[in-house]
Amino acid sequence: MLSLLIFFFGSTIGSFLLVFVERFFTEESFIYGRSHCDHCQHRLGIFDLVPLLSQLFLRGRCRYCKTKISFLNFFTELICGLIFLSAFLHFTSVTQALSFLFCLVLSLFDAKNHGFPLLVWGGFAVIFFLIFPFHVTMLCWFFLALLAECFPLKIGAGDFLWLFILSYFLSFIQLVEVIQIASVLGLLWYVFKKEKELAFIPFLSIGYLILFLTLQIH
Repeated sequence: MLSLLIFFFGSTIGSFLLVFVERFFTEESFIYGRSHCDHCQHRLGIFDLVPLLSQLFLRGRCRYCKTKISFLNFFTELICGLIFLSAFLHFTSVTQALSFLFCLVLSLFDAKNHGFPLLVWGGFAVIFFLIFPFHVTMLCWFFLALLAECFPLKIGAGDFLWLFILSYFLSFIQLVEVIQIASVLGLLWYVFKKEKELAFIPFLSIGYLILFLTLQIH
């Protein structure tokens, strides 16, 4: 029963993160503002805001205007619930769960805006800097981020900053493996979706998850 409560608490955090990401670049408050449908602007009732269950019962559509709700909302709540549950069940450590939360937040920003605010990245960077010792490999990723900001390297500076944070948890070789997995996934996505501009951080995050699960199995 407690595990179920932890899962739904995490799903609620996931719902809040969605609001945070969607309102970050607007004048709407993500703390005090009432939730509403982005299409018809109708304020949502309490039964419209139950994590996961509301979308299931409403079949992924707004109760009022019947506009389809992005599956990303359901996926985010589910993943965030699993992150909290994995930490509670000691499948991951608290710091590993925090790294997955970092990946989730930056992936949401990148998927919606093809970039993320440095303020959000900096918040996570400060937390990890206080927990883990600094090492030289991190400087390499930061240097590449600066190069990507100044020169067209075909990969965004934000992607290298993502790698900078994940170097707290993975070796250089493991990060290269994550990049390889992400590149394959991104290529497959491009072939099927034909999108000219890819948000690469979600693929990096999936690559990190695949590597993590592989290491757990072995």
